[in-house]
Amino acid sequence: MRKTVIEDTPELTEAGRIVARLALDKLKQDGTLGVRQREQLRRAFSTAAEALEWDAIPGDKADRVAAATSDVAALAAAGARALERDLEELLDEKKSEMEQLEEVHRAVQALAADEAAAYPAELEYSHTARDGLRRLVTKTETLSLCNAEEAASAAAQLEKRLEGFAKLRNQMLEELKEKQRQVGEMQHGLSGFVAASNRLVVEVLATLA
Repeated sequence: MRKTVIEDTPELTEAGRIVARLALDKLKQDGTLGVRQREQLRRAFSTAAEALEWDAIPGDKADRVAAATSDVAALAAAGARALERDLEELLDEKKSEMEQLEEVHRAVQALAADEAAAYPAELEYSHTARDGLRRLVTKTETLSLCNAEEAASAAAQLEKRLEGFAKLRNQMLEELKEKQRQVGEMQHGLSGFVAASNRLVVEVLATLA
């Protein structure tokens, strides 16, 4: 029942993602969380406390802590499953990215060669790139073409960039596969993460008294 509530409530789903991401961060950071990360975890627990009505949990302190900790475990598990789905969807997108880019390239070439083509014309495409922090991200660009000459030039530029796009796409595929491995490892250690977070659960419960 609680699992269904968590997965059907957007704010709880997002809180679960945060808890799972922090569990992943803790794994990467040799078992520690920073001050800001602990505060993020506290806020996620507070969201759960309000949405799941921890203030109405019956019984003594031990009963309430046990019930709230069970909710946190369900929250973390739901968040981990959501991260898994996110990675699977992104992997599927990346696997088909080059095929889609080649289709866009052919479409721009065809546009340039079509004497009956209507202008201005716009085509949108997405590709793997690095952001200002050198992280691999998906970037969306729009080609705004005013005439056949611009279309031909855009097609030539796209053709030159395809190899670079492919290289970055392949790097991101490897990165995503590594993230999948890390999420799997994090899931195996979730019970330990929840147990280690018990003090925060107790603190959040105390604010409801």
